[in-house]
Amino acid sequence: MPEGWEVRGLFGNEYALENAVDELKRLERVPDFKVLDRRNLQVILSKSDTKGRDLVKNIIKIAHGYVEADAPLGQYDAKKAELKQKKLKEYEEKKKLAAQQKH
Repeated sequence: MPEGWEVRGLFGNEYALENAVDELKRLERVPDFKVLDRRNLQVILSKSDTKGRDLVKNIIKIAHGYVEADAPLGQYDAKKAELKQKKLKEYEEKKKLAAQQKH
């Protein structure tokens, strides 16, 4: 993937997501975007395009979405994976402790 910046949006429903995508398509320079699932949108921009980032964030907010991430490309996925590993480790420790208390 190219070095860049990503803005992720989370929407309450598919209609709000569709509205945001329609607005993105109306921009002069349409950024690269990907609909991840029924409620999540990923927009990839250049690191130096702060005006474009602000515009994308406003489009997400106007479409009744939530800006979930505004970070360098790949950082969001890394943090999410790290959090998942931490929760899994905590769950395993609780499971082990419960098994020890049973005996």
